[in-house]
Amino acid sequence: MEENERGLQSSLFSIADEGALKPNIILISGISGSGKSSALKILEDKGFFCVDNMPMMLLPKFFELGLSAKLKNILFIVDIREKSFLNDIENQRSSFEDYVKFLRLQSSFFKYIFLEARDEAVIKRYSETRRKHPLSGDDINIAVREERQLLKNIKLHADVVLDTTDVNIHELEGILLPHIGDIIYNPAFSVKILSFGFKYGLPLEADTIFDARFLPNPFFVPLLKGLTGFNREVREYMLSFNESNNFIEHIASFLKFSLPLYRKESKSYFTVGIGCTGGVHRSVFIAEELKNKLGSINDEYGISYYHRDVNK
Repeated sequence: MEENERGLQSSLFSIADEGALKPNIILISGISGSGKSSALKILEDKGFFCVDNMPMMLLPKFFELGLSAKLKNILFIVDIREKSFLNDIENQRSSFEDYVKFLRLQSSFFKYIFLEARDEAVIKRYSETRRKHPLSGDDINIAVREERQLLKNIKLHADVVLDTTDVNIHELEGILLPHIGDIIYNPAFSVKILSFGFKYGLPLEADTIFDARFLPNPFFVPLLKGLTGFNREVREYMLSFNESNNFIEHIASFLKFSLPLYRKESKSYFTVGIGCTGGVHRSVFIAEELKNKLGSINDEYGISYYHRDVNK
């Protein structure tokens, strides 16, 4: 037994000596119903390569095969569903602590986070989702208590223990990310302002839409009908109406107010649709005026402008 144990531990740590570029690794474990799946989704959206409940015995093979070579950020989720790490402890082979040490050696940045929640919160979450607890028999209360006992020693090795009892998914991101440091690549918040014609259908990607069809229509002015919102003559015509100026001011004010809040909510993209009947005159004019009105905000939020129907 001792010889087998030494052999397993030797193979576990021999890989760590290789001089390859090391990824950042986050290991998350915890009580079922404490938010591990939500944490996975959060980090997956942040660009992590996520591995959910891979048997702990296969961890060395994962690195031995070089699967981490091109991965910058890796998340491993392990919990009571993957019982081999518990069996290793019971059989006195390589322990969970050995695997944690192994992952630390394989990484340039490592953090082991254990998610916790009070029994009543876990039971309520399972009741609301109607999912079965991994240890559930006839009584979920017994299952929750049993799991807590089984994971007691696993919890001791955590760098961070987070209690998610009173935390929703948006708040979970707020308490999770500060413990991960500066390794996350946050994609730039980008905004698209899209002019379109209602008669060609709503742009499905639009997060919000402004309807310009109440403004005077250059289409009914013979000298302007064949032009577009890019032309000086159309611009001068539209700016001769107070309604046009006020509408542009209101849209610009809305964007200046709302864009920082959307970015704060970790939204990556935000599309503003501006529509008129055909998408040739009024909506194009307004989008182009916003480009001037927003000034430096264009660069700050990576605003791009696209005129979907101007050539139809």
